[in-house]
Amino acid sequence: AGATNIRRGRHPGWGEVVVYGERSFQERAAPPHTKLGELYATALCGNDITGSCFYVIGSLVKVAGVWAPVGAIAASCTLWLYRWVYTEAVTALPFNGGIYNLLLNTVRSKKVAGLVATMTILSYIATCVVSATSAAAYLQAVVYPDGLSEQHATDFHMLVAIALIVFFAVLKMCGMSESAKVAAGMFVFHLLTMAVLMIAAVVAVALPGELRGIPFETVGKNVRQNFEYTGNLDIWGRMLLGFSSAMLGVSGFETSANFVEEQADGVFPKTLRNMWVAVSLLNVGFTFVVLFATKLADLGKHSDHALAFLGAQVGGRWLEVWVCIDAFVVLAAAVLTSFVGISGLMTRMSGDRVVPEIFLKQDKVTTIAFGLICISLVLMLRADTTALEATYSFAFLAVMILFALSVFVLQTTRPLLPREMKNNPWIPTLAAALVAAALFDTVKHNLAIVPVFFCYLLVLAGSLVAYVLRIKLIRFVKKLAELVGLPSAVIRFLQRHIDSIQAHSSVVYFAKTANICRLNKALMYVRDNEDTNHCRIVHVYRNEADIPQQLVHAVQILDCVYPSIRVDVVLVHGVFSSAVIQNLSDEFLIPPNQMFITCPTSEDHAKRLQNLCGVRVIMAHEEEMEHWPSEVETLGVPTADSMPLLGKGTSLTELLKEGRARSGSWHQTHPAPTVGLTEVLLESSV
Repeated sequence: AGATNIRRGRHPGWGEVVVYGERSFQERAAPPHTKLGELYATALCGNDITGSCFYVIGSLVKVAGVWAPVGAIAASCTLWLYRWVYTEAVTALPFNGGIYNLLLNTVRSKKVAGLVATMTILSYIATCVVSATSAAAYLQAVVYPDGLSEQHATDFHMLVAIALIVFFAVLKMCGMSESAKVAAGMFVFHLLTMAVLMIAAVVAVALPGELRGIPFETVGKNVRQNFEYTGNLDIWGRMLLGFSSAMLGVSGFETSANFVEEQADGVFPKTLRNMWVAVSLLNVGFTFVVLFATKLADLGKHSDHALAFLGAQVGGRWLEVWVCIDAFVVLAAAVLTSFVGISGLMTRMSGDRVVPEIFLKQDKVTTIAFGLICISLVLMLRADTTALEATYSFAFLAVMILFALSVFVLQTTRPLLPREMKNNPWIPTLAAALVAAALFDTVKHNLAIVPVFFCYLLVLAGSLVAYVLRIKLIRFVKKLAELVGLPSAVIRFLQRHIDSIQAHSSVVYFAKTANICRLNKALMYVRDNEDTNHCRIVHVYRNEADIPQQLVHAVQILDCVYPSIRVDVVLVHGVFSSAVIQNLSDEFLIPPNQMFITCPTSEDHAKRLQNLCGVRVIMAHEEEMEHWPSEVETLGVPTADSMPLLGKGTSLTELLKEGRARSGSWHQTHPAPTVGLTEVLLESSV
């Protein structure tokens, strides 16, 4: 009855019942694709995290002094906790996308997932800029070994950083893809370089001067001067600041979660273990070594290329050049990693209709926009490594906190979702608390950078919110146009644009039972998160007797309750599987990531979430409801006399014969342009 008062153009029409007969569902053959093993997968993400030592060691010892190893050890312990946090989250939802994917499938608001994803976008921006400027600093150590004036050094860093960003943006647009073998080779070479540097430093400190080491007197003098440089005041404050700086050295730990779909079974937890071991050995080891091999006062003057300075002290010019070359290659490659990472994330978000569709159809738009934003940050902060690292820390640490908190959401809203392990709640709690302490201290000591960070964050978040709420904004403009008396052609244009958006945004919800409460929650989710005015409630059945008796009745009641959404009932004869999802995607031209289900609990291989084409989980496990709630019976809702009721003598044949349902015919359609979780492939440059 409420639909009669709806304005013309706002009511999409009443839903219908469509019955699809038996069909031999065949799963679409996936293109040949070799999953990554432990070495290649570790290399892809390991280059990123182990490369962070090039810029974190200098900043760490500069602020913490002799207490730098304490901060590095604390960061290593925090990362150990996050091994289990990431393992639970990603094995439960083994799809690309990181925290965005986690929240998209656990909270009932797509807007929240999108807003949190802006922190990941900022993290990619900061990664690109910090890597580019750090690579420029190491290049300067080779090209200008005698150093430059402060102004000339700043200009050189800005020029090289911008050149790197432009160069890799062009390469990305030209279609440069990643080779896991090249990544593995670079990873091995990088670890070899770090091993040579570490061994050279230990030998130089441990052996007497006549054996080409640093004289013991010099080592002792270095230690005394380093304690004097640190001072005895505010030891706890220096340790906390060292911890917050050391946390920047574990950035990249989240990278493995962004391409988990490309990894073989069981590889993901091993990549987390390998990264934790590698970064702990490097960061803790180098912070100890520099205390004996260098004067921290001198190292602080070269903090932007600290490891090259260490190489010169313990091995001479040859080792300094070697370290600089390795640093430039690894850090420059991290720039391309950022381009590829943001491309995958924007493609995924565009497929979920969180950002404009142009990012899905034109990858070059993402590349150009991302490159321009990164260049603007370089110019705004004038390639100041300290300021850029602070910006990076804000974004990265915020993402880490939110990821740990998201595990609580996962445990409470999807408790029966199969996963390899389930953490004690104290593990994500402690992990989030430690990172929160690091973030608080970082903000406290970098207050001048906070406005810059929030400027970029608000622009990104505001743009995303404006797009997600675009229909409401257009309706507001339309109402304003009507009030001021603009020509009717303008008003019709705005309405046609709204209709076009809604017609392009049809969705599917797979209903297992006739639980009207769950069906209502599904439609509430669609109303609150999607721009569509058409939702198909699909039930897949083996035998007609298995179809829930009140399904058609319940959906038609909800079709009246939500007059702005056309709600169809689609009954498909078959067995729910990925093949059914693919065929329905082709039939309705709806990508699988716009198809929704309740939380699966089956351990059956064919029904595991990762084998269901990337459908979205919007509710917890669904229980069968044998009887309608007593409240529904007392509301005087229509009965089988006034609305079709399937069951109790009413067969599909009778519904079709009486015209209360129509028979759907499978068409030979072109595959829908799917951009589901399994379609977002990570190309990496490292």
